[in-house]
Amino acid sequence: MKHYLLLCFTCAVLTQADAQFGITAASTQSHSTEWQVVTENFVVYRRADFLRYGTTAVIDYAFILKNGSIRLRPALQLMLANSIYRKHYFQASTVGLEGNFEFALSAAKNKAGKKMPLRPFLQLSPGISMVSLRYEHPKDDLNDVLAVNKSRSIAPNFGANLFFEVKLSPLLTVAPMAGMRFYPHLNWKDFTAIVTKGTMNHTYDQTNWMQYHFGLRVGLNFK
Repeated sequence: MKHYLLLCFTCAVLTQADAQFGITAASTQSHSTEWQVVTENFVVYRRADFLRYGTTAVIDYAFILKNGSIRLRPALQLMLANSIYRKHYFQASTVGLEGNFEFALSAAKNKAGKKMPLRPFLQLSPGISMVSLRYEHPKDDLNDVLAVNKSRSIAPNFGANLFFEVKLSPLLTVAPMAGMRFYPHLNWKDFTAIVTKGTMNHTYDQTNWMQYHFGLRVGLNFK
């Protein structure tokens, strides 16, 4: 009986009058000041981009309210970034849930009653993610055997996006977007001690991680 009710509820949600399924692909640029400082001083010995470039994918389902001017868009988000320097390999990945709230910045129709060709939206995006961090490095200067350091944590985060939705057909919409996501006080356990080979402890384990992203969302409208 429970499975039958769940199936009925799912069908009702997926076939509601105003809904939209979407997939987003985006490139990211990240900044993690503390982690970058310790790698520049103990690994690369110069200024370098640390875990700066990555990719993000988002799968979402939007519930459209008030003639499309307000939307609730729960989403599954994934991100991957890495850095390589000789035998040193750094990787950061996230998987998480976002509870997106979207607000139209213009009316759906102009004063003449014609539909706007594109419509700007502001999206506020609280979320929570599993953040996985990985560092592979030689055990010593003369040994090709790699040691692996892993760290995982649950991290609350917050994002904001601006996008312009273009309706190509009654079924299909596209939306170029730009935005940011902020992870406060993200911790990489024992990262400082491992990178500095015990010279320092914990000083640079924690950082504020900022991501900027630019991408394109493709949406399928259900009527």
